[in-house]
Amino acid sequence: MWRVIATFIAVALIIYLSYIASKYIGSGLKRSSSSRYMRLLDQVTLGQDRHVAIVQVGAKYLLVGVTAGQISFLSEIQDEELLPLSADEAEQEMRAPDFKAVLEKLSELGKRGGKDS
Repeated sequence: MWRVIATFIAVALIIYLSYIASKYIGSGLKRSSSSRYMRLLDQVTLGQDRHVAIVQVGAKYLLVGVTAGQISFLSEIQDEELLPLSADEAEQEMRAPDFKAVLEKLSELGKRGGKDS
């Protein structure tokens, strides 16, 4: 009986210590990524290990392409060209597909034997 209780206490202690360690490591990364002269404004993932990002350097806005192997300068964006997306467009991009529609489409594929017609 005491072994079971000791095991639960050990597991709880390990979970607590891993939480503290991850919190400490996360705050360290946050501090190291801050910069006085440039910042990442926005980025869009185009594929695995591929992004397009807008970086502000001083008063300039730079559009850069980022891959696993390199970072490429694409263009400079003028301040008046930098327009935020409307709430509807941003919400539509973030919205997950409707589960019911996906399930119905999968069931139709199953009825047809997985063949498109």
